[in-house]
Amino acid sequence: MGFILKKCLLSLLLLSVLLLSAGTWAYADVKLPPPQTEGGMSLFESLKKRASAPGGDFPIAPIEPEELSTILWAATGLNRGEKGWTVPMSKGLEPYCKIYVAQDEGIFLYDWQIHGLIEISKENIRAKVGSQNFVKTAPCILIVVADGKALSDNFNERDSAEFAAVAAGAMTQDIYLAAAALEIGARYIHAMNLEEIRRALSLPEEDYPLCLMILGK
Repeated sequence: MGFILKKCLLSLLLLSVLLLSAGTWAYADVKLPPPQTEGGMSLFESLKKRASAPGGDFPIAPIEPEELSTILWAATGLNRGEKGWTVPMSKGLEPYCKIYVAQDEGIFLYDWQIHGLIEISKENIRAKVGSQNFVKTAPCILIVVADGKALSDNFNERDSAEFAAVAAGAMTQDIYLAAAALEIGARYIHAMNLEEIRRALSLPEEDYPLCLMILGK
């Protein structure tokens, strides 16, 4: 009888641990489809069509996973070997700016190593991160964040700010060009709710948001 009781108590303990773990770690990694790297619109056509979609009539139809995959790869994906990216990084360092994706399903961090998304939260923060009304209705918001530790480990304070800004500029321009090629509306946003972004993304103190890119069809 004592053995059965001990076994029941052990089962209850294991169940409690599993339930607690599910509540705390129930986040999922999402493998993205392969990005489009061939065919489609030419670079020069994309440059001719590169533009900010008007805020007053910003498109609100969602983008497909294949399209998001291509846009994220264009922004900071591997394009040659294990250390070669679609944007320039000083000293051949790994990308020192991160991209977070905010959608209805939650918040995700783009991982260029696996070309996938790491779920940060199931919270929908799209209506909270920008100050303009049209940002709140954008179906997909990309949040570009400087990796403060990676920058401080390799640059002084002044150079860190400059290299982060250059990287963000290259990344957002690639987003614009990929969006133009895919006929997706895109717009760079500087005005952000920094406190809300920090809270929702659980950013380390040394990381800091740089800009938003909103996407829609």
